[in-house]
Amino acid sequence: MASRTTRRRNLIQITALIVAVAIVVAGSIAFQTWWNNRPEKEPREVSIEVSSPSSSQEVFPFSICEPGVTCPENTVPVITVNADQELTVKVPPQVSDHDWTLLKIYDDPVANDQSFYTAHETTEVTVPVSTPLKKDSQDRTKLVVIEVSSVLIGHDEKGEETPYTVTWSIRTTVT
Repeated sequence: MASRTTRRRNLIQITALIVAVAIVVAGSIAFQTWWNNRPEKEPREVSIEVSSPSSSQEVFPFSICEPGVTCPENTVPVITVNADQELTVKVPPQVSDHDWTLLKIYDDPVANDQSFYTAHETTEVTVPVSTPLKKDSQDRTKLVVIEVSSVLIGHDEKGEETPYTVTWSIRTTVT
């Protein structure tokens, strides 16, 4: 039979183990509760960054609305770039963690292009300011507008979560 000292030591070890497990479980539950309830940015607060070698601009949404509803439009910011430069579009994790699109509109519709990106595929895209109309052609078309679109979750007037179609737009002036 175990001595009184051995039983007491075993009891202390078991009690310490139970307390440690309880602390870990309580900590995990507290962290998960915080993680699930942490405040997210509303779609109107999410910005993208558009930069060229000579400048950088933070762009807030051009339009935000629930899918299927006509969107009011805000003003479109302008960035001035040289024709031989490239623009870099950087999207934040709130956008890159699910599907999003990049629309490139040039002054000749033949060059227009739309790219689709899946969740976590990329956070940064490079866009040429001018592009040839045909392969090996000297004729080039200039970038007019870049638009990034995504669906984000926000809160409506009642405080309920709802999806919003969000579009960021930036116009270019090519020199």
